[in-house]
Amino acid sequence: MTRTDVEVAYEHCQNVCRDASTTFYSSFSALEIEKRKAVHAVYALCRWVDDIVDGDETPDVKITDELIHQSKERNDLLVSIHSDREIANSDEIHMNRLMSLVSVRNDLVRASQGLITTEDNPVFVALQDVFKKYPIRLQDFETVIEGMEDDLFTVQCKTWDELRSYCYKVASAVGLILIEIYGYEDRAARLHAIDLGIQMQLINVLRDVSEDYERGRVYLPVDVLAEFNIDVDDLGEIALASNPSWSAFVREYLTVVRRHQTSALLLFDYLDTRSRVQPKIMQDAYTKIFNQIIRKSGDVFTTPLKLSKPAKLSLWLKINYLKFKARFSSN
Repeated sequence: MTRTDVEVAYEHCQNVCRDASTTFYSSFSALEIEKRKAVHAVYALCRWVDDIVDGDETPDVKITDELIHQSKERNDLLVSIHSDREIANSDEIHMNRLMSLVSVRNDLVRASQGLITTEDNPVFVALQDVFKKYPIRLQDFETVIEGMEDDLFTVQCKTWDELRSYCYKVASAVGLILIEIYGYEDRAARLHAIDLGIQMQLINVLRDVSEDYERGRVYLPVDVLAEFNIDVDDLGEIALASNPSWSAFVREYLTVVRRHQTSALLLFDYLDTRSRVQPKIMQDAYTKIFNQIIRKSGDVFTTPLKLSKPAKLSLWLKINYLKFKARFSSN
């Protein structure tokens, strides 16, 4: 494999990131070029598996007898783990998506072993180079995929611990991959990266309650909802927004978010000036959504919550300020 092959693969990942979010893509530009390319590759992979599970991506998977056998074995294991839940889609869709995830998992293993060729998807060509350059762990990628596999089934978290476990899989594990690229000296950084991921995903979960409910996914802890006399089916009703019980639940939920936020904010002190720009911009973006939820008294049902144009402009200005500051910093 030539250097040109790898550079073309990185360009593909860069385009995926640019198309997914211009704000977050801009925040990557503060990184040194090699770290930036590595982060693009990681995000391209995460975007890909997320799209597979949501049905937004139908990857061209080479179906072999071995892949079919592995997928059946994996499905048997997942069905036993989620014995109290149903598959979220038809048997055919379920197995096609699972087979795609099994294929991704196999290619990640091959990338970690240096076995990817130009015949493979460019995301894995790029990731193979990332595995060579940085101490990223295959285990963390597998954890992300496990979180995606959970979404192949109807989801109903019962407790705070179950919700945190889900957040760890789909968000914190990504953060643990990224900080190995950013670089750090004190392993305490990993603990704060975990809290950063949990905090962000908790905000996502609350913001996307209606959309997730329609997909058969209830991430809010139903045992806690019950303590506030809220039934799962109430989550599908806009009227819940004006229910005092919902307001009380949201207050407790936001308190939990703040606990993780306190630890998350400490992460930036463990990163150098250039490396902290991207996670700091993400933190600021989620904080803006968090504040929107507060201003709307927990009403996440009436209108979708998203960053306004002024908010995006504010983040863009901050990105450029932090990039300028990083150029003249010794740390």
